[in-house]
Amino acid sequence: MNMKRLGLVVTAAVTIATSGWAQSESMRPLFTRENRFPETGKAEVGTFVNYAQYDEYFVSKVDPKSYQGVFVDKNANPKLKSTTVEPYAKYGLLDNLAVYAKVPYSFDKSDAKQKNNNGFNDIAVGAELLAYEYTYKYPWVIPYIEVTFPSGDDKEHMGNGETDAIFGAAVGTTTFDKYTWILDGRYDANVGDNGRFEGAASFIWELSPQFSVLAEAKVTEKEKGSPKDVPVYFNGGMCYKPLENLSINLYGGASANADENGHGTLKVAYSF
Repeated sequence: MNMKRLGLVVTAAVTIATSGWAQSESMRPLFTRENRFPETGKAEVGTFVNYAQYDEYFVSKVDPKSYQGVFVDKNANPKLKSTTVEPYAKYGLLDNLAVYAKVPYSFDKSDAKQKNNNGFNDIAVGAELLAYEYTYKYPWVIPYIEVTFPSGDDKEHMGNGETDAIFGAAVGTTTFDKYTWILDGRYDANVGDNGRFEGAASFIWELSPQFSVLAEAKVTEKEKGSPKDVPVYFNGGMCYKPLENLSINLYGGASANADENGHGTLKVAYSF
């Protein structure tokens, strides 16, 4: 075998190996969308496990007949601690179109109500379209839509109590074959009186084909009548692939001007 033919064989082998990794990759950021879709006819399944802590402002009133109720001392700083397990499935309907479904189940512990509660949150279905992708997979544009259904108990803060629709679009690119930059904007139709706009940005540093780290931030519109400033959320994470089809991601973050005090998330995804 001459050197030219050997070079072609090596190049083909590297290309096949690289495409093998790319075919089974899942999206890495949480606040934005990335151009990592299942191939046509293939699927990705996984779960998110999220823990978050929120400030609570609930104070129950005493029933004048039974004299039963719960008083919350304003200085007690009550918290709502919530753990949500969210299995999901994503399917490559076309080369550039993926559909997905998420079924979250929450376990809440309320200091103010002095009770534990668990149940389904709002189930969501969505679609992501890779509308534009230049040569070598960047830059790219992904419009998406997500619809949630009122399967959760909104009285226990496990849902919105009505069907909701989210419309968004993400724009991203990769520089030097290892730095990925993403901007994402979306509109949540049924939050507040007139809906809510959100914007997010993510930065991903791919240290190797198996390991990457990321940082991201999200800004939401200020709630009408809220004394707080514009809510901002921050997130950092690491993504590792122990196997070609398996991804394990860890995230942690905090917020400013929001009820959330902090959160941590585990994502496990398998592609086949």
